[in-house]
Amino acid sequence: MAKTKELTEDLRLRIVAAHKSGKGYKTISKCFEVPVATVQSIIKKYKTFHTVKNLRGRGRKPKVTPVLARRIVREVKKNPRITTKAILKNLGSAGGNISRQTVQRTLHTAGFHGRRPRRTPLLQIRHTKARLAFANAHLDKEEDFWFSVLW
Repeated sequence: MAKTKELTEDLRLRIVAAHKSGKGYKTISKCFEVPVATVQSIIKKYKTFHTVKNLRGRGRKPKVTPVLARRIVREVKKNPRITTKAILKNLGSAGGNISRQTVQRTLHTAGFHGRRPRRTPLLQIRHTKARLAFANAHLDKEEDFWFSVLW
């Protein structure tokens, strides 16, 4: 975390304008109440990049590119029961050096979660016949009867 806040773009432009008018680093530093090192870095940045705006590419780049993320999602859509290890194996060298957790995180952001399917009871022929017999036996029951049923 930074010790101080960033200088505004307007203030940086005024520092550069003061430098162009011929003022020295210490004079500019006292005028705008910023450290001399800050003045030096702002002017150096202006001379190098011809801008005082924040440059792109600040921070760590993501390991998973959008193309790779789509490829991972495609694998899961093709086979929903595939494991992250199998996905890594299928990606091969195209996946680069990414971990299992990175693949899992990518899938979570895409809306895929590893959840176990609900278990349904195994119905045999006698079960279906018993259910049908129960339904037929209670077909003509009134609504009041069903309010007294406990389950």
